[in-house]
Amino acid sequence: MSLGELLLRAVRESSEGRRRGDREEEVRAIRERLRSARIAVVTSNREKLEAVNEVLSAFGLPEAEMHKVPTEMADATPCPALFKALLGVQTSDADVVIARGRLGAPGSGAMTVFVDDRCRILTAALSPPHVLHGLPVREAMKREVRRALERLGMREAE
Repeated sequence: MSLGELLLRAVRESSEGRRRGDREEEVRAIRERLRSARIAVVTSNREKLEAVNEVLSAFGLPEAEMHKVPTEMADATPCPALFKALLGVQTSDADVVIARGRLGAPGSGAMTVFVDDRCRILTAALSPPHVLHGLPVREAMKREVRRALERLGMREAE
C-alpha cells in the first residue's frame, strides 16, 4: 500500500474514532520510501552534507546531494527547520528532503527533519540548544540524523 493510501486509511480511522496508533506496515512504508529515494539536504555547508551522508551510508541508504537554496528568511518563521525543508521540497526534484534548523523560538534547540516530495514529515529528531549540548554542528547533525532513522526502527548496516 502506498503512503498516500496508508494516510487515507489513517484519516478514515481517526475520523471514525478507531485509530489506535501507528502500524508496522506504515513504518515499513516510510523505511522503503527512504531506501529508494533521491535525497537532498537543504544546505550550502559541505560539512553538514558529509555528516548526513556518513550516517545515511551507515544505515545503507542512498547518498544525499546538496541543495543550495537561500534560507536566511527561515529564522523569521515559527519553525525554521520545517520551513527550510518545505522550501527544499518546493525548489528541488528530490523525493526526500532533509533540513536542519532551529526548532522554534531562539533558544529552543534544533531539529533535523525528513520530508517527502508531498511535504509529509517522515521522521525528525531534536537537539537541545547548542549552549547545553556543546557539540560541533557536524556531530549534532550526525546524532540527529541517526536518531531520526532509529525512530523508524532502522539500524546501522553491519
